Amino acid sequence: EKTGAAMPTRLVAFSDDMDGLRKVPDNIPNGDMLREHLGKPLTAIPDPFGKFESFAHHNNAMLRDFLDRYGFEYEFVSSTEQYQAGVFDDQLKNVLRNYQAIMDIMLPTLRAERAATYSPIMPISQKSGIVLQVPVTVVDAAAGLVSFEDEGETITQSILAGGAKLQWKVDWAMRWVALGVDYEMYGKDLTDSGVQSGKIAKALGGRKPDGLIYEMFLDEKGEKISKSKGNGLSMDQ
Repeated sequence: EKTGAAMPTRLVAFSDDMDGLRKVPDNIPNGDMLREHLGKPLTAIPDPFGKFESFAHHNNAMLRDFLDRYGFEYEFVSSTEQYQAGVFDDQLKNVLRNYQAIMDIMLPTLRAERAATYSPIMPISQKSGIVLQVPVTVVDAAAGLVSFEDEGETITQSILAGGAKLQWKVDWAMRWVALGVDYEMYGKDLTDSGVQSGKIAKALGGRKPDGLIYEMFLDEKGEKISKSKGNGLSMDQ
């Protein structure tokens, strides 16, 4: 039925700023300082440029500055803030309740060595602050409790309120369900991720958003844009 009224929409720019730093990019200052923090969430790592409270806050500010130049309305959402504020807690318990179904979706897509230690849940170590990639046992889904090995000790820890984050494809699916996402746009390098995350969203009782897949952006040599190489383009360039 056409009423002429536009459907109200919310455009969300989501920053995965709770991800652990895996590699120090080649093109930024204070690389040695960053190396001491490898594996920690980007929001828990000092800003190598010395301007913001963390490396993530620096990157988020650059993203927002870029978006703000276009003057459209959007909501900026930080993964760290959502996790720590408990926004994702219900869906994190849902992940624990559907743990085996998620493993059944993910394990066939992984190489044997990765599958041996894979867990959809990455606890954040209370000893080192590192986002741990370790096998996890569900202790109590309703309470959000899991157990895992950390520096030779078996730890039981809550995954709620920032105690853990999810592996990328599971994280994407959980976010779709938790935030009620209807539409998502992504590059064709994530085509397979979209398929797997769609299956996980269904296992969580949600659905995959409608999507639009765009082509890869390449640099002047025809190579993939890489964060660790630092061969991206800025607005000024």
